[in-house]
Amino acid sequence: MELTLALVLLLGCASISVNGHAPELPSGIERCGIEDEACLINGVNNVLRNHAKSGIKELGLIPLDPLRIKKFTIGRNPHSPVNIDLSFHDADLLGLHQAVAKRASGFTSDLSRPIELIMEVPEVVVKGPYSVDGRVLILPIAGKGNAEIRLKKTKVHAFIKFKRVSKGEHQTFAEVVDIKVEVTPQHVSYHLENLFNGQKDLSENMHVLINENWRDIFNELKPGIGEAFGLIAKSVVDRIFGKLSLEQLFVV
Repeated sequence: MELTLALVLLLGCASISVNGHAPELPSGIERCGIEDEACLINGVNNVLRNHAKSGIKELGLIPLDPLRIKKFTIGRNPHSPVNIDLSFHDADLLGLHQAVAKRASGFTSDLSRPIELIMEVPEVVVKGPYSVDGRVLILPIAGKGNAEIRLKKTKVHAFIKFKRVSKGEHQTFAEVVDIKVEVTPQHVSYHLENLFNGQKDLSENMHVLINENWRDIFNELKPGIGEAFGLIAKSVVDRIFGKLSLEQLFVV
């Protein structure tokens, strides 16, 4: 989720390609002043509204809805009542075409401030192969199959710290030094196929437990979720900022 916000932000406000030539871009996308928050937000929302499903070929932007996540893992926390190993692979993230950017602040030419990004999404769905093992509250849990997790009315709040890297005259790049992400839904529902090797009674009881206690369970997993997606976001943002200078992305 957060990695997509950072990606969309960059491509939503840029109108110059890596070689310095201005390509033909979809209507409504403009190159913003680096401190022009209103312009940045408009650019992000234009991309989300009009191009999240199709991508933007001219900018090399892949379709964002669905967005494929190769791997996502949360490790055990022996001090938590939700002590599980949970992993997804080749999962799809859906719903970002409905997202709305609310804040994109902190950009400065010297990158002296953390970048704050806030986005609200009516519904985020994660679907794909999963595996889980451990304990949830007082009960053991184990399963491997397909999962569907739905997050309703979700707020994504990210802070990104950069440092400046100069490469020749008028070529200033940004390198990520830290990312912190918080994901806050108003409701979460879980459906995990093939729990306990398909034992129906055990699976039904576990689904009742995790869905009735969704908030407590999500709050226990929240730090791990933020950390995992932060690592993914860093990888994506580093690749983008490694290719595009601030002078190409913004009016600085």
